[in-house]
Amino acid sequence: MLKIEDSADGIRCIGLNRPDKRNAIGVEMTLALEDVLLKTKTDSTVKAIVFHGLGGHFCAGMDMKDFFDSSTRPTDVLQRARAATEHWRIALIRQMPQKIFTAVEGYCLGGGLPILAASTAVVVQREAKLGLPEINFGFVAGGQILKAVGEVMSPRGLAYATLTGRPFNAEQAQRWGLVTQVVESNPFEHALILARTSL
Repeated sequence: MLKIEDSADGIRCIGLNRPDKRNAIGVEMTLALEDVLLKTKTDSTVKAIVFHGLGGHFCAGMDMKDFFDSSTRPTDVLQRARAATEHWRIALIRQMPQKIFTAVEGYCLGGGLPILAASTAVVVQREAKLGLPEINFGFVAGGQILKAVGEVMSPRGLAYATLTGRPFNAEQAQRWGLVTQVVESNPFEHALILARTSL
């Protein structure tokens, strides 16, 4: 579910690796994210973190079916995964001592946005689509996700995203404060350059 690569100069690349689901974060991935962040937090050899997605997309949000389908996993496992999700994306990722850089291509939706909000810098491919589509499923995005994203995103941009549910492009995300740099291609390579510059 994750592809972890460490460079000799202290950069840990964390790749979301569920391409058949556009890297939607499910039970296994969320437990893996919590685990790797806990280990990275106390690893003095890691100087910077680069998040990216494999398979052409960053993250299609949370796989809600996976988190609530008790037909495939015991209830206690699902409860543990839901608690882990709130832990890593709301508290843990924002407390990391390392600088975080995120590369986005394809889709970055819903539950993937707190990673961007916690990042030192975010590099996005021009053709990427970002969004908070929850209203399309009958409820307005809120809670700690909205709070985290709202700390870096302009109020009007956040209102547009949450109340319309429409995807927005990289240039809009940059104007609204969610994105640092828009590139034509290879956002991962650009994020690596920023990470190395920060060391």
